[in-house]
Amino acid sequence: MIKEIKSIPLASFLSRLGHEPTARKGTRLWYKSPLRQEHTPSFKVETALNCWFDFGLGRGGNIIDLAAEMYQSTDLRYLMRCIADSCPVPSVQTVASSFLCGAKRQGRLAPRHSAPSMERIEVVPLEHRALVAYLQERGIPAHIATVNCKEAHYSVNSKPYFAVAFENVCGGWELRNRYFKGCRGRKDISYLPWARDGPSTECAVFEGFIDYLSALTLGIINGMDAIILNSVVNVNKAMPYLKGYTAINCYLDNDTAGQTAFSELTAIYGSTVIDRSTLYSEFNDLNDFLVNQSLTKNKTSNENK
Repeated sequence: MIKEIKSIPLASFLSRLGHEPTARKGTRLWYKSPLRQEHTPSFKVETALNCWFDFGLGRGGNIIDLAAEMYQSTDLRYLMRCIADSCPVPSVQTVASSFLCGAKRQGRLAPRHSAPSMERIEVVPLEHRALVAYLQERGIPAHIATVNCKEAHYSVNSKPYFAVAFENVCGGWELRNRYFKGCRGRKDISYLPWARDGPSTECAVFEGFIDYLSALTLGIINGMDAIILNSVVNVNKAMPYLKGYTAINCYLDNDTAGQTAFSELTAIYGSTVIDRSTLYSEFNDLNDFLVNQSLTKNKTSNENK
């Protein structure tokens, strides 16, 4: 069973999570690390061996090792479920399900939607200087960050960590800091109505909450409800929330995963779905566009002094 999990192509697994290679050299694929923020790709996948190595972290391994890094867990049952939920290969989902059911019959199954190694999580208002500074580096001003995000403190194998936290509809938390990108609890979408007195006629769809915060910073979604997929894998979970909107504005990534998600939405809602990625067509995503704008603005300001 584990052998079948390990046979899943790493490139396919990463693609389903929204990560596409920036370069291909023979059997080697290069990515911007899915485990941390970086501008120069230093995450390598060797397709012939189906293994990975992150030169920035100095770590690598197989698909289970990668899932352990991404989901901050050492529990094999949980990691197999995460891989099966993300990967569209039916045989893998069957394997993971049978493995989990067998564990359940023996009375040794950990809660399905939580990472056992992430302990004593506490979510508080966002105040930590390092986290606010991290978001500011990504173009998000402090007043938008602190109103829309929380701060999570937790431990992994008795070591303390903290991260920016963004809640989803199932009570799970998307976690981000300079070195880590993951989730605590069940992976799901986030739904944010613009007003409390009723839904808007328009909705904006984003892949991640950083892009949502970027849109707020740019002031381009005023009056719109928002749905954050938190992974393109969650497109189907967003479908029930999209009924009734006269316009579904998609601010998705300019890559294969983003285009696929857009196509899936269009297949259901037709011309109601609008591709807004033309705003940042020269960039991978909306946040890259915002960061570039901020750098250009600062450079111009310094030159005028």
